[in-house]
Amino acid sequence: MRCKLRKLYFLKRNKICDLSLALAIIGLIFVILDQGFNKLTAIKIVTKNSFPSLFLRSACVVSTFLLITSLVNYHRTEVKIALIDSGAEDWRVAVTTDRIIKLFIEIFVCAICPFPGSGTITWPYISADEHRFTQVSVPLDVLLAVPMFLRAYLLCRFMVLHSRQFQDAATRSIAALNRISMDFRFVIKTMMADHPMTVLIIFTCCYWICMSWMFTQCERYNGLESSTEYYYMNSLWFIMVTFMSIGYGDVVPNSYCGRLLSITTGIVGAGVSSALIAVISKKLELSRAEKHVNNFMADSKLTNARKNAAASVLQHTWFIHKYQQRNGHKGDEIRLRQHQRKFLNSINEFRRIKWDQRKLQERGNSLLDVGKLHTEMHETLWEMHRTQDQFVGMIEILTQRITELQQTILNTSNIQQQQQK
Repeated sequence: MRCKLRKLYFLKRNKICDLSLALAIIGLIFVILDQGFNKLTAIKIVTKNSFPSLFLRSACVVSTFLLITSLVNYHRTEVKIALIDSGAEDWRVAVTTDRIIKLFIEIFVCAICPFPGSGTITWPYISADEHRFTQVSVPLDVLLAVPMFLRAYLLCRFMVLHSRQFQDAATRSIAALNRISMDFRFVIKTMMADHPMTVLIIFTCCYWICMSWMFTQCERYNGLESSTEYYYMNSLWFIMVTFMSIGYGDVVPNSYCGRLLSITTGIVGAGVSSALIAVISKKLELSRAEKHVNNFMADSKLTNARKNAAASVLQHTWFIHKYQQRNGHKGDEIRLRQHQRKFLNSINEFRRIKWDQRKLQERGNSLLDVGKLHTEMHETLWEMHRTQDQFVGMIEILTQRITELQQTILNTSNIQQQQQK
């Protein structure tokens, strides 16, 4: 009964997670559309108090309220699962301090959203051309819209709950026995091990799109009535070159919000670039079979070179002996010195080739497959056990024959004693 109830709560938790992610995405869509109307406000087509803008912000508030309710329900379901796992009756046993802090942090992050009648604020605008600070009026919706992308942590939770590792009960059991937590770090490591390039490309593209939109909102309001400097494509260009640590300087952030996003983009880009270099290096690395092929070819080449060097040593030894036996002609003396030099060079070449073969052998020993050694050791132990069992069987048969022989001797001696009587 407990296992069935636990399975039902697992399915319910997955559905609540799906609903939370859907509400978060819907809220982001409302905010993006509202900021699009804000751009129309800048050119006096749609005002802040118009019906489309008020409707979108009201819908965003409603979706945020539903999202917070869904988060509370999610943690409530997790508490019930913890009660089933621990076998406790009181719900306060499963409500820990960490869980409460986590719930309040999630509510705080997801509660940030634009609302109707939010008004405007002023923040400094740094003019790159005039090198001076000016105070510009910026809608509060911008300040509230940018942090809404922190809701992306719900996507991480969705990936964990719907991952192949988490849904498989056998995998969860093996992970629990090995004290491995089925969290996002484990799931993303598994995905990076299986499909590294796909994960990096998808993450990079999504990061560029989201960060470009946030950068556009931060840099759009510069106090000019008809500014077209920070269109979305310019922001995308700036984020891409900053992500790759290039920075041509044609687009410069003029607000502290834009500069903060630029710093974040540079840090994330450095991390992704390092991961990409590691993945490419791993792809370029030779496999074990390819290394064995190269070692075999190198060993064959060195073996032939060693034979040629040994033959050269013997050849020049014979020439030295030949010219030493002659009666000192001037030409023979020159040839003798020449073959002596070649003889020494052949000896050095032979030693060098021998040293290269030793290094190649050491490098080949490092390529020994541990699994193969384990298999060979297991086969050897199995053969020893089989031989031992054969010896035990033979000893038992020998003991039985000795017992029969003793019994036969005793019977024979008894018969002889009876005949003598």
